[in-house]
Amino acid sequence: MSNGASSRSSHPTIIQSVARASQILARVAAQDDGLTASEVAQAMDLSLPTTYHLLTTLATEGLLYKDSGRRYVLGPAAEFIADAVNRNLAIPDYYKGPLQRLAAQTSETAYLSAWRRSKVQILAIVEGSQAVSVVGLAAGAVGNEHARATGKLLLAHARSEIRDEVLGADPFAPLTEHTTTARIELEAEFERILQQGFAVDREEFAPGVSCLAVPIRSQSVVVAALTVSAPSDRFDRNFDQYMEAALSASESAALGIP
Repeated sequence: MSNGASSRSSHPTIIQSVARASQILARVAAQDDGLTASEVAQAMDLSLPTTYHLLTTLATEGLLYKDSGRRYVLGPAAEFIADAVNRNLAIPDYYKGPLQRLAAQTSETAYLSAWRRSKVQILAIVEGSQAVSVVGLAAGAVGNEHARATGKLLLAHARSEIRDEVLGADPFAPLTEHTTTARIELEAEFERILQQGFAVDREEFAPGVSCLAVPIRSQSVVVAALTVSAPSDRFDRNFDQYMEAALSASESAALGIP
């Protein structure tokens, strides 16, 4: 009997309707102009009646709103939740472990960053055994998104209006001779980032230092990023190792594995 109880406790109960509602919210959040009921049904392989029930419930709770074009967008309650996330600078435990492992496996400085108050902010830093500190990159630092691997990664996955708000008008500040200063070039790089799944900066933020950033996803939405920073010669020599470690850490963070 004790074995049965132990077995049951190791497999938490998942309420399907709640899971589906959460997935709908994530899908709607990922779209600039929301989704119609039929688009949600098709994307999630649900019947239209089931889809309408879920959407109506979410709309009633203020998490979604149906606009004049009959498209569902995030509602005021979702904005309240997003604002709370933006104000919270605490690092969840399920991000700390992957970040620490990334620094230990690469022996380099590892960063955790996310959107906070419309800026890409460094939330935590862990130094590896041979880490090199970079002036201007500390916990809480924001700005210069156009020159940072993390900034470029999160901007690539952001909505167009967020890009406009963060980047403003070009030319951008040339922090080094390698910094991209033209919006059209940066937009082309965003497309490459979306295709390849990672971002790099090669001495664009600081001379002699290169960085690799990979996304952390919740459902299909990019919610944060992990970054490895290293001297450029070591970065080029160990790039494959850094990539493997970063992707492993990102997967653990996405799964909530401490």
